[in-house]
Amino acid sequence: MTRANPLDPVALLGADQQHIATRAQLRRLGVPSGTIAHRLRPGGPWQQVLPRVICLQSGRLTPHQRLRAALAYAGPKGSEPRAGEVLLTGFAVLSDAGLPSAGHPADLDSVDVLVPRQRRVCDRGFVRIHRSSGAMPGGFERDDGLWSTTVARALADLAPRESGQRRFRALCAEAVQRRHCELGELLDQLLARPGALGLPHVARVVEDLTAGVRSVVEGEARRLLAHAGLPEPLWNPVLFLDGRFLAVPDAFWPHAGVALEIDSRAWHLRPADHERGLARANRLTAVGLPVVRTTPVQLRRDPTPVLHELTALVTTGPHGPHARITWRRAR
Repeated sequence: MTRANPLDPVALLGADQQHIATRAQLRRLGVPSGTIAHRLRPGGPWQQVLPRVICLQSGRLTPHQRLRAALAYAGPKGSEPRAGEVLLTGFAVLSDAGLPSAGHPADLDSVDVLVPRQRRVCDRGFVRIHRSSGAMPGGFERDDGLWSTTVARALADLAPRESGQRRFRALCAEAVQRRHCELGELLDQLLARPGALGLPHVARVVEDLTAGVRSVVEGEARRLLAHAGLPEPLWNPVLFLDGRFLAVPDAFWPHAGVALEIDSRAWHLRPADHERGLARANRLTAVGLPVVRTTPVQLRRDPTPVLHELTALVTTGPHGPHARITWRRAR
């Protein structure tokens, strides 16, 4: 009679879970503790990557294995985790969504995981633990089989721990601009966090997004305009001329009929995006509305000429067919 090899089920487990398993899973499969210890010996074929979490192969973990290992570590000890019981959040979600400021998934130094508030687990290795302040949010299963929060919830979880104010503003703006989440959903998630508005970078993001700002550059321009004493424009409004769509300028003063366009090649990653920006400005000037054009570099290094031009146009307006212009605020 041939004796069953206790490692046979492990091969199947490795195929299903990208070779990431917990010690409890291996024991339930009948793998003896001595066998586990032997295979985890220095130079052995397995490696322990986190407490209770084992990679059933040697070598460097892939980005997907790191995510799976983080979820396994944050799950309940000694029992099979239920689907959605712990969720990827923070940069693990934002980088997967393709937000430029979040970086590539392969370059993440840490993996953010959201756990129930009563779960007794702490930061360890490359895992950063976030605790839900209330009930765990509903997550969803990604194409790779891992469970994740939404982009809006990932940003809210990241907010208290993200010290780079400019990067956090960029992440929020990119998420809304690229339609990874609705503005209202993001604002609800940020405001639902206790004490969130007491954090300066969160309060500024909420204020800018509510005003219609959709990029870091626009947020910086907004503060420059306020400091110069210019009235608050509409940010990214949809303009209509006699009820027909006209353009969506970066900023527009409806009482004066003046537009501001910030030519950011860093934001317009494709040539077609830059060309659309030129066409937008041309449509506005073609109907008689003055457009002041600038760049992020000019606004940071020497904004005085732009501010002077805007001040002159806004104070001497109205210009062009401003009375025939209607608008819808940015969404």
